[in-house]
Amino acid sequence: MRFFIVSCVFPPEPVTSAGTSAHIAKELTQQGHNVQVITNFPNRPRGRLYAEFTRCIFRRTTMDGLPVLRCFSTFSKESRLLSRFLENITFGLTSGLAVLFMKRPDVIYANTWPIFAQGLLMLACKLRHMPLVLSVQDLYPESLVVQKRGFEKTSRSYAFFRWLDAQITRNCAVLIVISEKFKEIYVSDRRIPENKITVIPNWIDDSHTIVTSAGDGIRKTHDIPAGAFLVVYGGNIGTAAGVEHLIDAFQHLLSQENIYLLLAGAGSSLQNCLERIQKYQLERVKIHSPWQASDTFAVLSAADLCILPTQGEQSLVSLPSKLLSYMLAGCCVLALAAPESEIARIISVSQAGWVISTNDSGALANCISDISRLSSNERGSRGQAGRNYVLKHFSKLTNVTKVIEILEQIGGKGG
Repeated sequence: MRFFIVSCVFPPEPVTSAGTSAHIAKELTQQGHNVQVITNFPNRPRGRLYAEFTRCIFRRTTMDGLPVLRCFSTFSKESRLLSRFLENITFGLTSGLAVLFMKRPDVIYANTWPIFAQGLLMLACKLRHMPLVLSVQDLYPESLVVQKRGFEKTSRSYAFFRWLDAQITRNCAVLIVISEKFKEIYVSDRRIPENKITVIPNWIDDSHTIVTSAGDGIRKTHDIPAGAFLVVYGGNIGTAAGVEHLIDAFQHLLSQENIYLLLAGAGSSLQNCLERIQKYQLERVKIHSPWQASDTFAVLSAADLCILPTQGEQSLVSLPSKLLSYMLAGCCVLALAAPESEIARIISVSQAGWVISTNDSGALANCISDISRLSSNERGSRGQAGRNYVLKHFSKLTNVTKVIEILEQIGGKGG
């Protein structure tokens, strides 16, 4: 069978959904299928073109034997509504044109920007009668409301985007969502037939091994004592992450000289975080940026506690992939999330750590302080429980197989 993989991010970008799209493409190829990847020019996480690439409207390349068509789009260097919209719409136009004029596939799997790029792709699929399997990573327009992007649930624009999302997903052959919460919303709020929706969580490459000596090297790099209690945040430092709450909490921990914070990553809020650290003279808050993909488990293995903040109600409309990385690294986790969120459910069921539902900086500081006084055995047992849970439920082998089965089934039916 012939498949298109339309993905708004793709390796070498160090983004979880870039990796999942690549895993699907490679597995389909290994099973003897004809696969064409359609994607953006790599620019994540900084919104800048990678040095080894030159940009044009379309460029055919290969990656590990996979045929890859790179499509032009604008880049979003900052997390602003206009720049995100332009990136979304331009990639939607170029990827949609590619789908219209390339040799027709049996099935298209898409992990692309909501709502405009998804909508343009859906229109191209309708015009050529091509079945679309759509992967939904975040709920829109709900995420726009949570991130305070100028949308309110009572506004006409919100109602329009909600209607548009429903039309797009209703016209898909299959909708893949990453949590039961997402499925519940699509069934009850968007009126999508339940039998059209499949829950397949994002997975993580569990072939990594953890080398504790590498974690010791990270501590030395940032002048963090070997015996210090180190809290680590690793991931995108952007609007939805709420990393500023962590910095504010460390103002309340100035007297506890054994507690350090390491922020690893890059994003639109990084400069604001740097200014905050300097303003409050937080010498025990360190920055590790840029954060290379190869550094992931070196950074996380240095941690005594991994922390996952979320902004407002963001935890209700997304499931940050960094949670899986934390758990796979065998580190206990503290999350700031709504009690009814998928984040809270996973941490509770796995017994990987703790969840608090307030962004009050004083309460967060007290929680970090309390955890720092627990024995290393207590923290270690929670970390191991989290790792075991990820290996059982979020493994690459299990979940890629589920996606492949869906694609082959749809392709076998002729759409």
